[in-house]
Amino acid sequence: MVRPYGHGTAGYEVSYAVLIRPELDGTALPELPGTLILGEVFTLAAEGAARPGAPFWMVAGDGDGEVRYTPGAVGVRVGPEHRGGVLPHWMMWPEAEAWPGPDPVPRLLLPREADTGTAGFRLDGDRVTGTVRLWADPRAGWPRPRRYTATVTGTRTPAGPTPAGVTASPPVPAVPAVAPRVTAEDRMELRSRAQSLVLERRYAEAWPLLARAAASYAASASRPGAWPGRVVSDLTSLAFMTPYQALCALELGDYDGLLDCLLAAVDVRRTLTAVSSASGYGPGHEEEVRAGARILPGFVEAWRSRLAEDTARIDAVDASRPFHAALTLYLFEQGAHEDALVASEAGRARAFADLLSASGSRWPSRAGASAAPRLTRAALRSVLARHGRTVVEYAVHGDLLLIWVARPDGTLRALGPLPATGLGELTARWSALAPDVVDDDSVRALDEVLRGLGALLWDPVPRSWLPSDPDETVTVVPHGDLLRVPFPALRTADGRFLVERHPVALLPALGVLPALHERRASRPPPSPRLLALVDPAPLPDPPDGGVPFAPLTWTRRRFPAIASLYPRAEVRTGEEAAVTALGGHRRPPSVVHFGTHAVTLDDDALDSFVALAATGGHDGRLRARDVLDLRVPGDVVVLSACRTGAGRVGADGVIGLSRSFLAAGPTTLVLTLCEVEEAAGFEISHGLHRLLAAGGCSPALALCRVQRELAAEGYRPHEWSPFLLYGLG
Repeated sequence: MVRPYGHGTAGYEVSYAVLIRPELDGTALPELPGTLILGEVFTLAAEGAARPGAPFWMVAGDGDGEVRYTPGAVGVRVGPEHRGGVLPHWMMWPEAEAWPGPDPVPRLLLPREADTGTAGFRLDGDRVTGTVRLWADPRAGWPRPRRYTATVTGTRTPAGPTPAGVTASPPVPAVPAVAPRVTAEDRMELRSRAQSLVLERRYAEAWPLLARAAASYAASASRPGAWPGRVVSDLTSLAFMTPYQALCALELGDYDGLLDCLLAAVDVRRTLTAVSSASGYGPGHEEEVRAGARILPGFVEAWRSRLAEDTARIDAVDASRPFHAALTLYLFEQGAHEDALVASEAGRARAFADLLSASGSRWPSRAGASAAPRLTRAALRSVLARHGRTVVEYAVHGDLLLIWVARPDGTLRALGPLPATGLGELTARWSALAPDVVDDDSVRALDEVLRGLGALLWDPVPRSWLPSDPDETVTVVPHGDLLRVPFPALRTADGRFLVERHPVALLPALGVLPALHERRASRPPPSPRLLALVDPAPLPDPPDGGVPFAPLTWTRRRFPAIASLYPRAEVRTGEEAAVTALGGHRRPPSVVHFGTHAVTLDDDALDSFVALAATGGHDGRLRARDVLDLRVPGDVVVLSACRTGAGRVGADGVIGLSRSFLAAGPTTLVLTLCEVEEAAGFEISHGLHRLLAAGGCSPALALCRVQRELAAEGYRPHEWSPFLLYGLG
């Protein structure tokens, strides 16, 4: 019992009041976004029962207590144990208006920008020492989760009554809270009880107990001078608790909490691996730890599958990027390259894969699309074997680049982490230069960019890992802003363009391959047949009152030269080049060509549109969101218009016309990354259709050969490099 210092407003005897000052070795505590440095005076009463409505005072009584601090909305809870003078407590959200009943969870809940933190206080005469640990969430602007530890000191001060109607104003910022010091047996009992509740599906009851057990294990593992064997044991227990916490967050509908649990799970495994390696304790369990990590993406998959709308699923994939990045890097650093590839794939184009896998009366369906099968290690091997092509996949995380090369025979090799410094700048420079090449200086500048991109992205890959046949297609799976890179135009170390070495087909993720292969396999081999919508009129108005679209009269006059290449061709121009031309085909075309204008809206990607004839009550804008409700005929679709392959880049790939058209029926798209000249676009289109109509040539090889021909004839890269093949090829 501590000597009383005074009486609170409710008349209870006060044991002591603590004023905490935020100091870190004599310097100010690092400011983290929303870390809730409050600067309040915490007052504890030695005797008496909790009395709702008694603000500013916390009563301990038999070990249960609560606080209601109205002005600052501070909540402090004291548990039943006072071992060594350490008082377990926790803090609520600052905007909370009421406190729940007794709850022994020893944690500090920070505002939305941060995740978790703990603190513990020790009394030594009139001196109070506390240790505060904060974990900043990467969504607060930090590149990855970071832990901060600070020691704070203060002196207990007499507390007098607070007059009615007067609010206490905090003179000095205060830093709260940490987990109780409990025995290993207590922790095991608490963890066992919590996990039993999870198995009984009593998630709301299990959640606080798991949090308390996790905080206790974390506090035990971080004790200065702790025996390494005990640290490894505590971290191992913590690692195998995190899936239970994730399951609770999933079932309680807390997606932010779920992602926080998953990030913490990766962080714990990384720490466990480092401590185990450095100390020599716990060897031989690496595979078990990695096996636990492999199940983590399944929680995000389960969450996404419960969402009805495509846009909600896109947002869910985007929100999970920090977790998937952390997991991929962790597994890659452990040498588990196949596991790392599976983890990387789990965070790519999953909502897109759902769309491609959807079937039913409304084909494909935006809402309620069935979730695509999860890509496991076994499934990945099966996908690669069926695909039958070499795959080069990238992942960019900050300034680090990871590369995987998978061969059809099942061989998987990896490179990295490699430095990716300057990669984003080079990509942005290409996007800025390519549409405006007007003189020799800009041609040289663009060539430097393509050489720089080639040096970072392609030169590190050994030639022996790639096909020896220059006509064998390589499937490239970019990541993030690499989806804006013109891969066929990369200059390699020998000075050649990549397209001179291999045809290239791009995909947002390997996870979309099963649906695309099923789609192609379900159709009879198409005979060459063309449907073309060229130079529609009247054209729709441009967005925001921009410059009206110019007629494509030059292309219309020359397009019969393309149509004559096919044994059967249907060309719609003018008013006939309307959205209605896409339906009602008894014998669907093998190729659909759009020779028109397009507008890509990065800020509102699903409103991006292809310009068609504004007739029959239709405004002429074939929007990306509307394409999702269509069944576009043809296995190959050529979108010969400006920036049809551009859009908002996120975890689900490029959100825009490319995603929508590929979801609507084709298996292969020919797209453009930037503005294209009408004459250059026609030359590319004519050569492409010449080879497609003749047969015996895949779309990827057809586009490759045309680009090789143009490069050999002296055409500059900016004239042919904007054209890319997206899909199976």
